[in-house]
Amino acid sequence: MSQPIRIYIGTDRSQMIAAKLFEFSVRRHTDAAVEFDTMQGVTWPFPKDPRNQPRTDFSFHRFAIPRLAGFTGRALYVDADMLVFRDIRELWNIPFDGATVLHAPSSTPRRPKQFSVMLLDCARLDWDATDIVRGLDEGRYDYDQLLTGFCIEPPEQVQPRIPIEWNSLDAYVPGRTGLLHYTHMETQPWVYARHPHGDLWVETLRDALDAGVVSTAEVDDAVARGWARPSLPAQLRTERARWPAFKWLVAPVLDRRFRPHAALRDRQEQVRRAGAAA
Repeated sequence: MSQPIRIYIGTDRSQMIAAKLFEFSVRRHTDAAVEFDTMQGVTWPFPKDPRNQPRTDFSFHRFAIPRLAGFTGRALYVDADMLVFRDIRELWNIPFDGATVLHAPSSTPRRPKQFSVMLLDCARLDWDATDIVRGLDEGRYDYDQLLTGFCIEPPEQVQPRIPIEWNSLDAYVPGRTGLLHYTHMETQPWVYARHPHGDLWVETLRDALDAGVVSTAEVDDAVARGWARPSLPAQLRTERARWPAFKWLVAPVLDRRFRPHAALRDRQEQVRRAGAAA
């Protein structure tokens, strides 16, 4: 392989444990050389129209990847709220066949096409942050057209050829799922104890703690900052066999005052109100 697998993770400070678990899950299923970048130093000019302003701190970060990669080779973009269960080389080696952006079709019929897992041909993507935001400000496209339509590339060059098992939306089939995506903010395992496949994430966290990839102090800090549910440390201390009872009887009590993704929800509400008033 001429270059390492380069993976760029869309995340913010509140989801750094999730980003570390994604990296941990990738490394435990491949012996290939992999490089990760959470793009924490990426900055963007802010769109003038509130309706076009980013919904998260990292919404636009994916457009910085070709520049970060030196406009060479390929790169993989993912969100932080994911785990990998097969060798990432299966995804990495999908041919572009003339396309510049590969993404996965939605694994759920009512959901839109997905750009949360993307392969990018960085040598052919000359994206510039200032120009992309200028396109929003000049009305060439809006936020939805940019983020869910990927309108800055010709349609024929944006192809849904990543298999859905590499962006499985809140569903897991043993032996088949390559990448599990916890998509709903309200039910992501670090903020909600009863996601149907949340135990996979908590088990991975336990393994990462044992391996020294994540520290207990990091988990406690995330809880103290309101980034993780109060019941998470207690679940980690509970025997695996008792988790079903814990999730239904204990977690609701410990988490009764917890508000998941409070800062993100406040930001999205501000954008919504500003857009309604515009």
